[in-house]
Amino acid sequence: MEGYRKIERTSVPDQIFEELKKSIIAGKWEPGESLPSEIQLASEFGVSRMSVRAAIKKLETFGLVEVRMGEGTYVIEFNPAVFLKGLSSIFSKPKNALEILEFRKALEIECLKLGIKKADASDIEALESIFSEYWNALCAEDYKKTVSYDYRFHHQVFLMSKNSLFIEIYESMSELFFLHLGENEQHYREAYGIPTLAAGMDHHGKVLAAFKNRDQRAAVEAFTKMIDELVVVYERKISVDQVSP
Repeated sequence: MEGYRKIERTSVPDQIFEELKKSIIAGKWEPGESLPSEIQLASEFGVSRMSVRAAIKKLETFGLVEVRMGEGTYVIEFNPAVFLKGLSSIFSKPKNALEILEFRKALEIECLKLGIKKADASDIEALESIFSEYWNALCAEDYKKTVSYDYRFHHQVFLMSKNSLFIEIYESMSELFFLHLGENEQHYREAYGIPTLAAGMDHHGKVLAAFKNRDQRAAVEAFTKMIDELVVVYERKISVDQVSP
């Protein structure tokens, strides 16, 4: 039989989670108000308290509720940072490296475009200062500092977008991006015998020059080339890992 998709099996806690999430988003309970007790919810849904508890735990992970010991479960104001930090811990695994690169590429290209339009002289001076420290750390072969300045360089690009949502995403997922930059360094050295940051200095320098010249196209081209080179490194590593015993 054709034309039908496979029916997905959803766990009971996930179904409860979805129902409660919809109710919270719809405003059934305002921030500061408590959800019904586990016993009440179990009775209403016709499920075990354990399933309700698992659903509430998931709501808490997503930053929708706060569980207060001995008091109950309370709806809280949604904070995207809590949700994004949760995503960071889930995706900070080597197998997700290519997806992180793709995610970074999509976000940062838009920030570059916005930054070229919105950045003022002090923003560009800050980027140049970070680039200078980046270069000094690299020349001193202090790769820990180099990774740190690499992170700060890209953070500055996000700040120059003047878009609070982009900035919130980058800062909330800072741990993921910082670890990712360190892994880039390691894998590039394994692939080519040279640090990715040394090879990437040219691309970063071109991004800086593009900001000075207000050249959106040059900035996007330099960043895209940098990411595309890293994609090749990771694809090569994946191929090697797949054939290794």
